[in-house]
Amino acid sequence: MLSAQCQRPGAQSPIMERIKGLSFVAPSRPFDSNPFVDVLNVNSSWIAVIPYAFCRAGEPVVHYDHQESDKRWWGEGRHGIEETICQAQSNHIKVMLKPQIWVGKDWIGNLQFATAKDWEKWEDSYEDYILPFAALSEEMGVEMICIGTEIKGSITERPQFWQNLITKVRSVYKGKVTYAANWDEYEKVSFWSRLDYIGVNAYFPLCEEKNPTEQSLTRAWDPLLNELGKFSKKYHKPILFTEYGYLSVDGSGGKTWELESKLKSLDYNPQAQANCLNALLECCSKRDFWQGGFVWKWYSDPKNMRHGLEKDHSPQGKPAEDVIRKWYAKM
Repeated sequence: MLSAQCQRPGAQSPIMERIKGLSFVAPSRPFDSNPFVDVLNVNSSWIAVIPYAFCRAGEPVVHYDHQESDKRWWGEGRHGIEETICQAQSNHIKVMLKPQIWVGKDWIGNLQFATAKDWEKWEDSYEDYILPFAALSEEMGVEMICIGTEIKGSITERPQFWQNLITKVRSVYKGKVTYAANWDEYEKVSFWSRLDYIGVNAYFPLCEEKNPTEQSLTRAWDPLLNELGKFSKKYHKPILFTEYGYLSVDGSGGKTWELESKLKSLDYNPQAQANCLNALLECCSKRDFWQGGFVWKWYSDPKNMRHGLEKDHSPQGKPAEDVIRKWYAKM
C-alpha cells in the first residue's frame, strides 16, 4: 500500500489551466537531491513520467517486467516510477504517466504484423504493459495517463483494440486519458471522442533554414494551427502537445527524424533551437484550443546525459531554457 503522503487531494479534478510540461528522462539511479528544483525554476507545473518497454521489429511481444529488475534504469522500474511521482506531488507538480515503447534500430510507428494471430499476441502483451500503470495512476492520484505513443500501424489496422483498451483503462482509472499521435497521424485516429485530449507529438517540419527566423517559423505555424483548430472543433476536444521540442543544430526547424540520422555531422546551434521553441510557444499560446504540452526532453540527472547530447532536444543550459522559463511564466 502506498503512503498517503504520495496522494494529493483533488488530484483527479478537472484540468483547466494550460499544461506547462517537461518530458522527464528517467534517472539511472535513485535521486541524490531534489530534481524538481530545476523543474520549478523554469515555471513548469507538469512532468511526463515515461517507463519504457521494448519491442523487436517483427516480434509480437512487448517486453516490460512490472517486477523490479536490475536490467533497466531505476527510474523506469516500478519503485523508481512511484518515487518519481511521489516527489513530483510533494513539489506540487502534476504528472502524466506515459508508458512508451522503444523499438531497437526501428520506430514503433513502423510496427506491422502479417497475421491477426500475431496482432492479437502483441495486443495481449501491450495490455499487460499498460493496464497495471492505469491502476497505479488511480492509486497514486496521477492526473493523466497516455495510453500509447506513435503506434501508427496499430491505430489504422486495429482500431477496435484501442476502443477496448480505453474501456479497460477507464474501468480502473478515473483521471484524464490521452493518446500521443505522431504529427502526421492525428487525423487517422478514430477514438478521440473517447479521450480527454487530442494528443499530438508536434514535430511538424517548419522550414529548412540553417538559422530559422521568427517570420519563417510563424508563417509555417499559421496553417498548421488553423488545421489543428478545425480538428479540435470537430471533436470538441483541446489539443495537447504530448511532445514538442527541437534539436540544438543548424536547420532545427526542418525534418527532425532526418536531422537525428545525421546529428554528428551537423553544427551545434542552440539559438536555432531557441528560435523554434519561441515561435511555437508564441504562436500556440494565442490559440484557445491549445492546452499546452510537454517539452522533449528534460534530464532529472545531468550525469545521465550521454556524450554529444549538447545537440539533442534538451533545452537545459541553453538559450532555449530561458525561452521556456519566459513562456511558462506567462501561460
